[in-house]
Amino acid sequence: MSDIWMKVILMGWDMLLNEAMEFNSRFSSSETKILVAGVGGAGCNTVNTLSALNLKGVDLLAINTDRISLERSGANKKLLLGKRFVNGQSTSGNIELGELIAESSIQEINQMLEGYDIIFVLAGLGGGSGGGIGPVVAQQAKRNKKSLVVSIVTLPFKAEGKRKMDIAKLSLEKFYQNSNTVIVLENDRLLNIVPNLPLEKAFKIMDYLVSDIIHNISEAINKPSMIHIDFADLMKIMKNGGTSTVMYGEGEINSIPELVSDTLKNKFYNVDHTTAEGALINIVTGPHMSLSMMNELVERLTEGMDEDSEKKVGIRIEEDLSTKVRVTAIFTNVKYLGMTREVSLVKEEAFSDIDSVFP
Repeated sequence: MSDIWMKVILMGWDMLLNEAMEFNSRFSSSETKILVAGVGGAGCNTVNTLSALNLKGVDLLAINTDRISLERSGANKKLLLGKRFVNGQSTSGNIELGELIAESSIQEINQMLEGYDIIFVLAGLGGGSGGGIGPVVAQQAKRNKKSLVVSIVTLPFKAEGKRKMDIAKLSLEKFYQNSNTVIVLENDRLLNIVPNLPLEKAFKIMDYLVSDIIHNISEAINKPSMIHIDFADLMKIMKNGGTSTVMYGEGEINSIPELVSDTLKNKFYNVDHTTAEGALINIVTGPHMSLSMMNELVERLTEGMDEDSEKKVGIRIEEDLSTKVRVTAIFTNVKYLGMTREVSLVKEEAFSDIDSVFP
């Protein structure tokens, strides 16, 4: 039996919660500092969603070449790039141009990234800003060996064409090279989960999912919790997290099997989660969940994973949830069941229009 379960048995839920709150109060001055950097249109949209949540200890940074998009952003930090290249316009899907713009602005980017423990880099792939600038932002963030760099990226719909997917694959590989962990979400998975939802609302679901990942991680670290996840726990799971994915579910504490089944069906990336080398499970529930219910939930979610895999669990009690439970599970170093990571498959002609930008 692990130390944390023994502590729960000996102290009881209420005493453990009180101890956690006192601990968090004593160490509030050492709060984990988190930066969310949204790059390009999709990344900045998610930052706008996060801005309404007023997350404790989280700074929001919007990075874009599009001046109008940046002016509308709710981020508390903004960085307009590429003024001399595109004059406040978009990169028109050209990732080489996006990369060039980022590399010419290294100093400004680095100034925005200083002083953070965790840096999330958000980007939609297949375009020039998210796919070109995003990996450079991750690269600069990772230069600080003490920081954890987690990139959360979305792949385009296959219906958007092979060229766009090829560009996305190339950008994805660069994110892998420059991040501790890359959480990959496929827009095509929305077709399985909400096939009949209007397009705008479907995209909002992906936007809110990314926001929820960050929301849950930030609150698990910086809010009083019954079972606390700290920065060291995150580092252990995600420092070498590689390809990762997230699953999300909601249900009742008396229906754990159904909750787990629904959670594992809500895949936003075509992976086998049982191949994961690590799992970070955050549970938010009311005051009525028992120890056996919690144990069943965690065991069912991680069933099939190697017994030597790293697992971290955080639990936070919210009185108004009563018998409801929300679970967010991040699985790291997972095996992808779809496309390979062969960058050589990306055709050079996909980027043949670079000369048109610099005649």
